[in-house]
Amino acid sequence: MVFDLGNVVIPWDRRDAIRRFVDDPDEVERIADEVFDLEANLHLDSGSHPDEIRAHIEARSPGHGWVLDGYLEHFRHSLGEVIAGTEAILDELAERGVPRFGLSNWSALCFEGIEQHYPLLERFDGILISGDVGVCKPEPGIYRECERRFGFTASDAVFLDDNADNVDGALAAGWDAFTFTTPEAARAELVARGLLGPA
Repeated sequence: MVFDLGNVVIPWDRRDAIRRFVDDPDEVERIADEVFDLEANLHLDSGSHPDEIRAHIEARSPGHGWVLDGYLEHFRHSLGEVIAGTEAILDELAERGVPRFGLSNWSALCFEGIEQHYPLLERFDGILISGDVGVCKPEPGIYRECERRFGFTASDAVFLDDNADNVDGALAAGWDAFTFTTPEAARAELVARGLLGPA
């Protein structure tokens, strides 16, 4: 069983980090939409050097390179408490002997210390983050690397992610996969696959 981490196991919202160094709520939204948007964040998750990302931001939004520095400094504030329903699913899978892995688009810089801050992550049998391999979901290479690193085949994998594009990438790689919406819906999907028993 392979889990995305952000917004599946741990809530993530880059705006919560931006609010730590920008006071105006309208400016927070502008920065999240126009400066440090999901495209800029993907550069971070792919393992690009901060200087490259800063240059990317400056090219699109001159004078805003400082936003990256603020985000990196306050990244921890972008994360919430563990999603309790997902934690329960992980524990149920463990009780049934199902191996559990994490596969997340996550900056290696920002992942430092996260496992100590979120002990739940230590219950995974392994975690692969995009920043360590230089490729992000939904690119095929990250699914193949996950198989190689953790020793399973595509036909073995069941994957859930809150991003439909990443789910499509997993399906294209030959994995079984579905989009995460709520822990309750995810549990129903796993019951249907025989990985969990009825509640």
